[in-house]
Amino acid sequence: MSNKYKRKLQKRETKLWQDIVLLLPVLFGLCIVPMIVLTHDYTIDFTQFEWFNKMPSTGQIDSFGYSKSVALTIVGIATVFFFCYYYWKQINKYHMTSTAFFANIDKKIAILLGIHLIMVIISSVTSKYSELAYNGGGYTQWQTMWVLLAYGILFFYTYAWVTSARKINILIYGLIIHTALMSFIGFMQSIDQNPLLWDWVQKIITKYSTLTGISFKAGYSSVVMTFPNPNYTGTYIALTLPIVVMFIFLKVSDKNWISVSCKLIGVLIAAGFIKSLIGSGSTAAGMTLAFVSVVVIVLLIINYFDPQNKIWWISLAGILILGIVSIFAILQTNYAKTAIEKLKNGSVDTRNLISIVNETPTRLKVNFRNGESFDLDITIPEESNATFTITDSSGKNIPLTYDNGLELYTPNDPRFNMLTLESKRYAMDTGIHDAFTLCDTPNQISFTFVYDNNEWKYYTPYGKLIKLKEVEHFGFKNSENIANRRGYIWSRTIPLMKTYWFKGIGPNAFIIAFPNADFVGSKRVGGSTLLVDKPHNTFLQTYIQTGGISAISYAALCIIYMLQSLRLLWRKKLTNNLSKIAFGLFTASLSYTIVGLTNDAIVGVQSSYWILLGLGFAVNRMLKIQKSETV
Repeated sequence: MSNKYKRKLQKRETKLWQDIVLLLPVLFGLCIVPMIVLTHDYTIDFTQFEWFNKMPSTGQIDSFGYSKSVALTIVGIATVFFFCYYYWKQINKYHMTSTAFFANIDKKIAILLGIHLIMVIISSVTSKYSELAYNGGGYTQWQTMWVLLAYGILFFYTYAWVTSARKINILIYGLIIHTALMSFIGFMQSIDQNPLLWDWVQKIITKYSTLTGISFKAGYSSVVMTFPNPNYTGTYIALTLPIVVMFIFLKVSDKNWISVSCKLIGVLIAAGFIKSLIGSGSTAAGMTLAFVSVVVIVLLIINYFDPQNKIWWISLAGILILGIVSIFAILQTNYAKTAIEKLKNGSVDTRNLISIVNETPTRLKVNFRNGESFDLDITIPEESNATFTITDSSGKNIPLTYDNGLELYTPNDPRFNMLTLESKRYAMDTGIHDAFTLCDTPNQISFTFVYDNNEWKYYTPYGKLIKLKEVEHFGFKNSENIANRRGYIWSRTIPLMKTYWFKGIGPNAFIIAFPNADFVGSKRVGGSTLLVDKPHNTFLQTYIQTGGISAISYAALCIIYMLQSLRLLWRKKLTNNLSKIAFGLFTASLSYTIVGLTNDAIVGVQSSYWILLGLGFAVNRMLKIQKSETV
């Protein structure tokens, strides 16, 4: 397509309202969907699995995910129609060829996106858990196949149709208005004036529910903005704060009062975000933004530093001094102290047991963190409680000491004497059963076994009797508790990668793929049994649910974008709005990618990221054109 034809085409698209209409689906997905909060009643039913209750969990509610997923699905469908209409308009009204239209689309990007979306469809239609794949559910998992496809559709639509500075401005200004509202909500929540608890807001939120209002758990931060967990507040801020900061430095208008007002608005939004971040207690987001701030400073120094200019050396020294003082000041805050404490907690494992395995109907193998193990044989003499025999790995019999007062058995061996055994009898639905508890005494963690159908079975917190099996794990030895149990979750998730390298288990089905029957592993890291329904890592979440191929193609898109941005911005001064926006989008993508290493993706935040990623590619394309025209 000739430059003359391009200019002619651009003249036909000079009306602001036409560009706004063109970008309506993107604006809705970027600015409206994350703010939707409507309560949905549903039932959780995993009764077919041994790690769940005997009965479905009825009366469950979700206020932050389901409604967003429905809205995003509708937006995705609308975007397809918008694309078809505007494509038809270009071909038929403006007589543009298909080749010319797709000439601006990078083939690598289109191919990677296509692979990702195809694998999403394959993983969904072949999943055994189609209800989760198509409708979502479980423990507030709403990234259905339709939602995942909507992500890709919005990404491609943004990338294909954002071809001018005005279209970029429409999206950036729309996002700033949106972030102003989100900043207000987060700030109010952080000072215990939660707008979501206002009476008229409650009536709107619960309009389609049997509830009359929602509440927040005592002891947990209520700074959730419009997301289900404070951690996602941190993820959202990590994504959008760099763009807000970038907006402060944009030239919005030639009129000084408008420009100053916009900068002031940007500062207020950023301040509200920082207050919200502190209130949410999201350690990962705080550390990510601190790291990205350092990266930004380094890049700006590289881009602007002039070794011949003495003022620059003085400025650099000032930046270093200010940085050191700022770090020291930040470390004195409660937020920083809490973050450091979170990292320290769990970095050293003090739990003695590693695993317990049913080897035979009457024998358990008990494995210890110190590398030792023993076989525990349990017999039931007539009209007597259970008796125990312990044999170590070399075949040596370990004597037991009995405490008459406490009625406990303790192995008379320094390798194992942190354990105690206690015989019991339980009244159950099927009658009186012999039982015993094995307790890690220093950590006060106990495991109960019941004799059922001539074999010993673990009695789960959900009232089921199961046989314990060895669970494959990888890494994080002695540090499974790190980052609030993430070490444990990742150590059990990584081995699953070889199983789900192709098509995954299906959207929203991570809870089924994860070895939630690892009751010993789960209880030993947290002191209580908790179901794991997400991997706290966006890449692992994508990999296990829609397959390794889809995860790699998704990661490749993100990496290509960041490398492309670095190449365009390296040693380049940010002299105009386009380059500043490109820099802001790059830092936002970098920030979101890093925070995604410790947090999973949810509707509302992930959808915004996909749209901003598409916008980032579109801005970079314009930067390339601008660069080629100035050469």
